Amino acid sequence: MFGYSGKLLRVDLSTSEVNEENLDPEILRKFIGGEGIASTILYREVGSNTDPLGPENRLILMTGAFVGTTVPCGIKTTVVSKSPLTGIYGESVFSAPLGVSLKNAGFDGIIIQGSAKNPVYLLIDQNKIQIKDASHFWGEETFDTVDAIRSELNDQRASIVTIGPAGEKLVKLASIIADDSRAAGRCGLGAVMGSKKLKAIVCTATGKVNVSNQEKLNEIKKEAVTIALPNTKAFREHGTATGLIVFEQNGNLPIKNWTSGSFPEAENITGTMMTEKILTACYPCMTCPISCGRKVKVESGLYSMEGSGPEYETMAALGSLCLNDNLESIAKANDICNRLGIDTISSGQAIAFAMECYEKGLIENTGSVDMNWGNPDAVVRMCELIGNREGLGAILGEGVRNASQIIGKRSEKFAMHVKGLEFPEHNPRRFKSMGLAYATSNVGANHNRGSPMLVERGLLSPELPWKEPVDGFSINDKGRITKVYQDLCCVVDSLGICKFMVFWGKMPLKLLVDYYNAITGWQINFDDLMKAGERIWNVQRAFNIKMGITKKDDTLPERFLKESVTEGPAKGQIVELDKMLEDYYGERGLDEEGKPGKQVLLDLGLEWISKDLYPD
Repeated sequence: MFGYSGKLLRVDLSTSEVNEENLDPEILRKFIGGEGIASTILYREVGSNTDPLGPENRLILMTGAFVGTTVPCGIKTTVVSKSPLTGIYGESVFSAPLGVSLKNAGFDGIIIQGSAKNPVYLLIDQNKIQIKDASHFWGEETFDTVDAIRSELNDQRASIVTIGPAGEKLVKLASIIADDSRAAGRCGLGAVMGSKKLKAIVCTATGKVNVSNQEKLNEIKKEAVTIALPNTKAFREHGTATGLIVFEQNGNLPIKNWTSGSFPEAENITGTMMTEKILTACYPCMTCPISCGRKVKVESGLYSMEGSGPEYETMAALGSLCLNDNLESIAKANDICNRLGIDTISSGQAIAFAMECYEKGLIENTGSVDMNWGNPDAVVRMCELIGNREGLGAILGEGVRNASQIIGKRSEKFAMHVKGLEFPEHNPRRFKSMGLAYATSNVGANHNRGSPMLVERGLLSPELPWKEPVDGFSINDKGRITKVYQDLCCVVDSLGICKFMVFWGKMPLKLLVDYYNAITGWQINFDDLMKAGERIWNVQRAFNIKMGITKKDDTLPERFLKESVTEGPAKGQIVELDKMLEDYYGERGLDEEGKPGKQVLLDLGLEWISKDLYPD
């Protein structure tokens, strides 16, 4: 089989059993790989009564056909589990060599179940799978753990994903950190690892993935890179935060927990300012021509640090969302989040929530931390407290939905989440399609599970129906746009390629098909890929239906539905969700309660799910 290993590794940490399982090529054709395969496994093996932090939950790492090949940016691995933060389908994606090494070892993915009695790490190489003692690493920060394991194995090239103290302490915002820079940050999946006493997953295998037509692959690669390089110049120069000032100017930037539309101080926390003040180096992920990664250093003072620089989402979450314009403090807070292993997006939203609660007099016991808006010390200190599950941070680390229930006093008005997952940093008042995408996302509020604002911003693809930008303030046609981009994001993540290369690199979507056919030797077309994306989305939706999700959960915080800002480009705007949702349900074929229609499931070849949802 070309492009795939054709095998999965199943590890039961309760019994220390390790088994290999074959992957049916027909399943790969229908679900592509990555999140597609992982979603089907989660649906079949995890139920509504499964405790997300119990041994019966699954932690699934899955690669796609592009991973381990020479496809530029084909480096993404998807992590899937029942989320302890939301209680529904949980997913996050990271860039790191671990997926490549895993395929070199002969596996397309790993299914982890059970729970070890004592801390362990999983070691995978070409010859042997070992469950090794990690007691001496328990309590260590992520980067220290990576260094220590590499030293223990005498292998500085070992690829490692690990959790920090936050995952060990079951903080619901806990992330999984890959090597020394990248993260599977969302949905609290680091806490799932912690519940299984799994400190790290290590892979040392080398080799290559066999493809059907390497010569053709090289031709496609040349075309894709030629197109991408000029379109991603700003990312190479200033990282993903290059767009922050543009977003402040066009109304997309989150400000003061989404209550304001103007933040002139944003100029102090842009990618350009990071380049001028603290940048030490740029770096790419494996096989990436874009090189958007940043290495930064704050030489001295309270916020001294050296490590990976903040991405746009982090800069906005720990910056403008909290009215913090201190660049060095954001770099420090980002480093703390990475070392302790917590999601910067959810952490920033939790801190902004706490600042608004403090402003309104709803919380007083902050552990001597001044929680006034714009205080950089508070942002840094709260990241420490969340990651260590201490003080007010222990409450915020439960996520804003749970924190608001603990605090009470109608604090839920300030908790910006969908289905329990905190908001990312794109304004649904400015780009209305994002409001619909957040409301209907299978993981909760997440910009990577469907970014229809690309059409509103003019990033168009010739394979899709829209030939000119769509008005971001209009609600017309947003159901169709959102469905298409949600399905497309399922495809992209299942293939294992970075969205920056596909969308911001303006890669013709036909190249996804060309890549896939050259790698696998199969012959599919673009419609086949999009049908697979729709199939994957519906599996995830069906899982959530089993978890109790209904139409009432496809909504946004009241703030976006009823409150507008009084300044900036989005002045006076609210999200008219009901009309867009009606349009969307029609496009999806969902019934009035939000369940996929029986005929939709049958048409997608999901008879086994249809029997579950429609047992009569």
